[in-house]
Amino acid sequence: MLDIFPLSRNLKHINRYNRNQTDPIKSMSRFIFRALPTLTILLMFCISVDESVAADTTQGKISAVSEINGRVVSAETGEPLLGVHVFLSGTKIGAVTNSGGYYELQSIPPGNYKLVVSIIGYGRVSKELSIPEGQSLHEVFELKPVVYELGEIYAGNLDEKWQKYLDRFTPLFIGESEFADSVRILNPEVLRFETRWWGRFEAEALAPLQIENRALGYRIIYYLDEFSHSGTRTRWDGEPLFMEMTPADSAQAAYWKANRRKAFMGSMRHFLISLVQESAEEEGFILYNLRRETYGYSGRNKYRTSSARLLRPGDEGHFWKMRFSGQLEIVYSEAEEDPRYIEWAGDLYRGPNTVQTSYLELNERNITVDPDGEVKEPYGATRFGYFAFHRLADENPREYRPEGFQRELVSN
Repeated sequence: MLDIFPLSRNLKHINRYNRNQTDPIKSMSRFIFRALPTLTILLMFCISVDESVAADTTQGKISAVSEINGRVVSAETGEPLLGVHVFLSGTKIGAVTNSGGYYELQSIPPGNYKLVVSIIGYGRVSKELSIPEGQSLHEVFELKPVVYELGEIYAGNLDEKWQKYLDRFTPLFIGESEFADSVRILNPEVLRFETRWWGRFEAEALAPLQIENRALGYRIIYYLDEFSHSGTRTRWDGEPLFMEMTPADSAQAAYWKANRRKAFMGSMRHFLISLVQESAEEEGFILYNLRRETYGYSGRNKYRTSSARLLRPGDEGHFWKMRFSGQLEIVYSEAEEDPRYIEWAGDLYRGPNTVQTSYLELNERNITVDPDGEVKEPYGATRFGYFAFHRLADENPREYRPEGFQRELVSN
């Protein structure tokens, strides 16, 4: 997890940019889940995939994968619960419990995951797991019934002020990239907004958001736990469930395939994975370390750095500790800027650069990164520049890899 990163995954996200540093389903419910217990939110990914599009998602040469099995029962009666969704947040690895309450998740690569257990009528449960290679884990869950305040949500009850807030929320959450125009929140009526006198803007969702991304070919169920915006900083915490859409024809399949690749290449996930695989330079990333001066950071006080200087082995196999002082400048040299980035950053007196520039600052001494580019620490870092420009419209599921980009098991 990362201070904005998202995410993908369960990121607790913090997005921020400095205007002076411009380089830098429907089925889920019409009900109000007002009394939803503290959900850490989910990221569940569905299983049926159209072959013509799924060719993008390559597992690479992963060996020594793990599995999780177990049972889900009622905390009150001890009886098994049927139809409970059990999944690893941010992946397509999931299952539904059978009549005996049993489930099994297979083919899990090593990494840091959130195991989520969810069914309507019971409190959602999640558990953080650091999964080593070649292990079989057994997890039993007892779910407690919860009482929901149910009621129809009518869009007609929402006034012009609410619409104004929705128009403000959408680009902050969905983004403003070229793909954002093709993303719709299908049930915006579940959103409620609040502003504070000092400028803080907050949002909550009374039910899971149902989102359709026609640029990348995903339907998304998003459990929004926290969203706030103040000044130039946006922070949110949430878990999306990605479901592959079925393309109408081969042309649409090719369109989604190309867009998914474009969204991945140069992204923060791409960057972190390439660091772990010691291929950042080969993938087109040029890295600089900026030292803080009296009035902030300046390009006059920076030097080249490398993945070898940024990462060291973590306490567990297949995890790395990332550490640096000051600010990390990440230049992606394989793609130019989206013209919309210039407008978003407020730097209207220039054209698009031929490279994409992002920045990271650590909020903790170091952060833990796994082979999928997931950051373990909540709010462990803040991203600026191009990484912050990308929001939900540009997100692929955690396990997505473009064709030719192998998912490798790298031991530290």
